[in-house]
Amino acid sequence: MFPSFSSRGFISLTIGLLLINALFFYLVTDLNNLAVEMGEEGLLENLQLIYLGLAALAFLIGGLRSEGPARMFAIGMCLLMLIFFFRELEVEPTGPVSGYIKSHAFRWHEAILVIGFAAVYIFLHSAYVRPVLQFVFSRKAWPFYLAAALILFGEVFEKMDGFAYNEFFEEVLESLSYFMLLCLGVRSIVAAPAQKQSVKAA
Repeated sequence: MFPSFSSRGFISLTIGLLLINALFFYLVTDLNNLAVEMGEEGLLENLQLIYLGLAALAFLIGGLRSEGPARMFAIGMCLLMLIFFFRELEVEPTGPVSGYIKSHAFRWHEAILVIGFAAVYIFLHSAYVRPVLQFVFSRKAWPFYLAAALILFGEVFEKMDGFAYNEFFEEVLESLSYFMLLCLGVRSIVAAPAQKQSVKAA
């Protein structure tokens, strides 16, 4: 019913790509100038936005190509990626659009839209809620928990003000988490045809 997000081949490839990302971040970051490197215009911050934007798109495509509960889950992940994207987006309020994005009103409007869409979608497809929750709380969803753990570890480093490289580790862990979510989004696209077949067979 759901794509396999924990197959050995996919996980091995994802771990390899995560290690390459971590090495890349280390090589391109000037550890002696972290105040600039970790700024909102820095490479890691911009990559986080790219990863989140692509992850949202990937889950959207994966959802549209899937059927049943898998579609609901992927669309939900797309919404979550968009929420993370706007949380990470930092723009100077130099005009009406950028000023609106930085305002409290935008956060309220964003919350209303997300909650409203989710409520309508769940109402129309209430039969899918239980299978989605069963998947979310199953061992098959562990890659998503790993992505969440990377963000939590990043938050831990953010609080370690006495540690010289706390900002670096925070941003790297967040970037790796978002990249892993991107990989999971791509997986939802690739596995969609097989998932559709399993739904039809059922």
